[in-house]
Amino acid sequence: MMKIKNGNVVILGMLLMVMLFSGCNGSAEETTDENAGGTDETVEPADGEATDGFPKTIHHAKGETVIESKPETVAILYFPYAEHLFAIDEASLVGGVVGLKSLQNFPVYEPFLTSGEIIDLGDEANLEQIVELNPDVIIATEIDDKIYDQLEKITDTVMIPMSENWQETIIQVGAVVGEEEKAQQYIDSFNQKLTDIAATMEQTEQKGKTALFMMTWANGFNYYSGVRMAHYYEELGFEPFAELDDYGEIGLEGVSELDPDYIFLAEDFTETAETKLQDLEESPVWNQLTAVKHDHVYVVDTEMMGPLAMGQFKGLEVIEQIMNEAE
Repeated sequence: MMKIKNGNVVILGMLLMVMLFSGCNGSAEETTDENAGGTDETVEPADGEATDGFPKTIHHAKGETVIESKPETVAILYFPYAEHLFAIDEASLVGGVVGLKSLQNFPVYEPFLTSGEIIDLGDEANLEQIVELNPDVIIATEIDDKIYDQLEKITDTVMIPMSENWQETIIQVGAVVGEEEKAQQYIDSFNQKLTDIAATMEQTEQKGKTALFMMTWANGFNYYSGVRMAHYYEELGFEPFAELDDYGEIGLEGVSELDPDYIFLAEDFTETAETKLQDLEESPVWNQLTAVKHDHVYVVDTEMMGPLAMGQFKGLEVIEQIMNEAE
């Protein structure tokens, strides 16, 4: 069983990811690409304004907000948006994060959190803590709608509805700090890597091989096969299992019935799962799996299976390494 760790993917990495697998704050699976609350607004500069300068007017889910100068301290009320600033090399702007502990579960974010400079704003938005942080701008979501007016009294506040499509939200978050170009560059880099790996999979005849992405959970596994895994399936070329839902639980016998060519296995980051890797290695059922027989089981960090930018980029690098070794 091959173990893939961080290696050269330190800088590129939902809930999860609150937590990774139930959807961000339990709502991301439901909101997907549509903004909650019936608004079609997105965060973008007003027409005619420089996209790389301030002051700038940001159109968002609650109207318009004029930001006079590039923020130096940002309060993030939804931790995936802090992740977006990490991804575009703007971590220094992140002053405090609601749900910071959720990011601490995943190795790809360790370089940004070890200094302790980012304030943990708790599990829910706390107005007193936000006031104490004294941010230049607050980035909120529809979860914070009831306190939006109070947030506006503290400082400029922008509402970006949750989505499992990080390529939309990273642009919106980047716009708030005047770095939408860097956000687009990150997206372009991700998409280019997708193209390159897909070509390698075609050349090595791995395209069309079935793959199962799962994490040890309870006395079995959680699997992931929905929108957050679309890059691995639809664009790279792994074959999904049509009978699986977007995500769910599956036992070892169920895995045996699917019998995938590739297994990407993450260990439960809560460390509560009864299923242990060493137990699997001693299981006759496990050892009869096609992926096990061909040494195509890869133990990976959990963020690979989440819906966030750095986790998915890290996932591509893991698969790229595997496919390059197959050449």
